[in-house]
Amino acid sequence: MKNLALALVPLVLCSCANYKLGSTPKGEGMTDLRVLYIPTVQNETDETAIPLIVTNTLLQEIDRDGTFRHARMEESDATLEITVKKIERVSIRQSTEQFLTSLQFQLILTLEYRLYNRKEKKEIIPPTPIKGTTTFFVQGDQTESQRQALPLAALNAAQNLVTAISNRGW
Repeated sequence: MKNLALALVPLVLCSCANYKLGSTPKGEGMTDLRVLYIPTVQNETDETAIPLIVTNTLLQEIDRDGTFRHARMEESDATLEITVKKIERVSIRQSTEQFLTSLQFQLILTLEYRLYNRKEKKEIIPPTPIKGTTTFFVQGDQTESQRQALPLAALNAAQNLVTAISNRGW
């Protein structure tokens, strides 16, 4: 019995040898990436405040996730470029009293991201679309209601984007 216990000790110790604490990217070309440079988001829409909202939300989401960290360009392994492609508003609830009046909308924020390895000077993830959504009720001014919903759509898009790059290769 004693010999069996001694034989099992190395087996038990070796079984945890490859364990790593925290999430690590597994995709091709991403195993050495830990630090991302994220320039200000580019904007192809008419909404002027959206680049700052998306950039700040994305930086907060990267900090929350913990798989990567963000830093200045000189200290980074890769550059994550993001472009806001489209902001759509889709009516999902009509007024029962006024036929042409919408009470609730779905806001869809479409982004395109690209990940570029700065050290090897090659593209890791080609331009890829990703969406963030939220719903909002119109209370008073429709434009103001949409403006207040933009940070929630940006948060959903940032969560989807960080999940996509963190879990790439799984």
